Amino acid sequence: MKQHESMVYVLGILLLFVSALYASRLYASAESDYELGLQAYKAGDNTVAATYFESAMEQGMESLSLSYNLASSYYKLGRLEEAKAYFLQLEKSDEMRDIARYHLGLIAVKEKDVSVARKYFGLVSGDGRDKKLIQLSDKHLESLSVKENRWRSLVSLNLGYDDNIYSASGDSVLDEADSFYELYASGDVILSGGRKDGWLIGAGLYGMDFINTDTNDQYNFLLRLQRAKKISDWEASFNINLSKSTYAGDDFQTITQFDALGRKSITRRDRIYLRYRADIIESDNTTYDYLEGWRQRARIEYRNYAARNIKHVYYEFELNDRGTLVTSTDSYDYSPLRHTIRGVYTQILDENWWLIGDLSYRYSEFDASATADRSDNQWKFALSADYRIDRTLKLFAQYQYTDNDSSMDRYIYDKSVFKIGLSKLF
Repeated sequence: MKQHESMVYVLGILLLFVSALYASRLYASAESDYELGLQAYKAGDNTVAATYFESAMEQGMESLSLSYNLASSYYKLGRLEEAKAYFLQLEKSDEMRDIARYHLGLIAVKEKDVSVARKYFGLVSGDGRDKKLIQLSDKHLESLSVKENRWRSLVSLNLGYDDNIYSASGDSVLDEADSFYELYASGDVILSGGRKDGWLIGAGLYGMDFINTDTNDQYNFLLRLQRAKKISDWEASFNINLSKSTYAGDDFQTITQFDALGRKSITRRDRIYLRYRADIIESDNTTYDYLEGWRQRARIEYRNYAARNIKHVYYEFELNDRGTLVTSTDSYDYSPLRHTIRGVYTQILDENWWLIGDLSYRYSEFDASATADRSDNQWKFALSADYRIDRTLKLFAQYQYTDNDSSMDRYIYDKSVFKIGLSKLF
């Protein structure tokens, strides 16, 4: 009996020794990753630095310097949301409060949120203890008071090729390919407050013009009134949009839309989004009267941000109350009930190159009618490569494949679209 107890005691001592040795090795590994991160950070390789800092943190290392260096790496990479989350944590520390607030002000400047930038620079200027940061904050406050950049705009120009512009079945005479030009431009201005808590008004233009045919050209013009507001720990925006579109050179639709979006951080890396949109659709062309009515969409989305990748997935539910489509052979109510699941994965190769994979599935079920029942299963896959010259200028190329299967033969099709383009944020 005593011999058995002695063996148990010895085994316990061995287990404690092994556990302590394993823990020390983990800590040593975390320390080495942190040191490698510092070397990469000092060399200006912020992508590699963030990866090592993340690794050290995942292995259990916790320190203010680690959190600061990871936040700073994210900031220099333009990963502002992740940087902001860490700096907000660092703001709670007496030791790091000034520098955290200063960086939160810099992030607000990049996000063109003047009111938030003033808030943080003002806190450093009024309550800070670091003389250098106080001087820098005063300069920023002076600059912001002299010139407020309340305007923001985006312009994107693309050239593309569509191998099935009418989304027609493969054996249809409408199965036609063509190249196209694509333009998107939008802009908004702050009426009062800031972009995170204020009133904004904006406008947008979208156009797609095919080179060899005019029968599928599309243009859309939009006006928007937006109220952005912080509600507890949610960032919310409420929009009223009015859009008017043309198709093949003729009037098409007028849509009045209410759009509500909420965003919440659940951890330093994870976000959840909720969105609801309601459309009142008016037909401006008797040919498309069957599309007139209302549409409602509700979405829940999850996003995860890491040092080298971004993952997000969402589910969307759609309800419609529209008209009836009548053809020479059949007719059916055009009020689909739809379920959509979509996942997007972004791989950040370095500070310039980003690769994006996008996969979605949509199921559509149309109301039963006397002559035809219709349900569709649609898969979409897209692969994109972005070259980010700087935070405001981007070159990109994209391939997208769509496969639509339907219970009605005329709606069975597949298509491939290639695009290259340039976008600029002002």
